[in-house]
Amino acid sequence: MDKMATGSYSKYPYLVTALGVGLMAVSELYSFLREMMFRAMFQSGAGYGSGFSGGRHFGGGGFGLPSILTTIALIIAIIGVLWLGLALRKTSKPTKA
Repeated sequence: MDKMATGSYSKYPYLVTALGVGLMAVSELYSFLREMMFRAMFQSGAGYGSGFSGGRHFGGGGFGLPSILTTIALIIAIIGVLWLGLALRKTSKPTKA
């Protein structure tokens, strides 16, 4: 078995894992920024955006609950890691001469 064929086994699992981790990072960053904006609205004082009426724009699962995108990204990352493990295990088996 040559090296090019061995590398092709793990190409797509790496991509799927990276996609899942990247989506999860973006989703968590968005949730964090949304939470900080929501908190800043309540601490802004008596100006524009104070009060609960401004908080209605930030609908979703609520603080501490994962969004659907985070859940999907986690599933993609887990599938990618499992697939990558199986692909690397397959390539590390010694070939019989």
